[in-house]
Amino acid sequence: MSSIAVLRVSIVLALTLTLIPIYLPGLALNYLFGKRIVVLLIKKFWSRTVMRIIGIEQEIVGIKSEANIFVSNHISWIDILAINSTLDVVFIAKKEVRSWPGLGVLAVLGQTIFIERKSLNVLAQKSALEQCLRKGQSIFFFPEGTSTDGSIIKQFKSSLFEVCYAESFKENIFGAVQPLTIIYKSPIENDPSFYSFWREEDTIFDNIKKIIKKVSHGRVRLVFHKPIEFNKYGNRKHLSYACYKAVKNGLTNSENSF
Repeated sequence: MSSIAVLRVSIVLALTLTLIPIYLPGLALNYLFGKRIVVLLIKKFWSRTVMRIIGIEQEIVGIKSEANIFVSNHISWIDILAINSTLDVVFIAKKEVRSWPGLGVLAVLGQTIFIERKSLNVLAQKSALEQCLRKGQSIFFFPEGTSTDGSIIKQFKSSLFEVCYAESFKENIFGAVQPLTIIYKSPIENDPSFYSFWREEDTIFDNIKKIIKKVSHGRVRLVFHKPIEFNKYGNRKHLSYACYKAVKNGLTNSENSF
């Protein structure tokens, strides 16, 4: 590993170990009294600082809302940093993430909800999502169900959108999902997919190593689209397709302006 990569990893580890003793009491306050301010501030600070350490600039386009659910395309592990530095959300992730060395611990500390996509209709998992939303906590998921190289948007899977039609939302006739498009500017002209880990031969750890040893870096843009109210669509498939179109249009409209 290069000297710059070692330095960056060392700084991130030192930062993380310094913040954990403050973060853990913040988690306790959140669980016991629903007070998220400490958790939110530390997550934002940690994410923004890590992005600065590895040299990635961030740009926000559009207006962030107080939506119940946020969705986007998925390209890189850096997506998580960019989103956490901007929004107060709980992520939904596949259960395998929990077992990733180091990263799984961070995901647990970040209050990630782990699910098995093939058994999404299991009541326990659906209940966990609904409970989170009833507490007023926004959730975030990647409906493509996988990552891409960033040049395309895959059709969204509609399963997770079922939570938008929970009884609590039907009763209140209220709720919205805000789609956003994530776009990266690669530091390497002939490798536009530098930040992605979509290649089958590229593990997330290989990808992290490649990125942190790069001296100069590019940018990530988050394009926030107009929130979509749940009750404007009769079912999850129509709602997921509306979100897909918004995210796809965001990529198309930004191709020549980044």
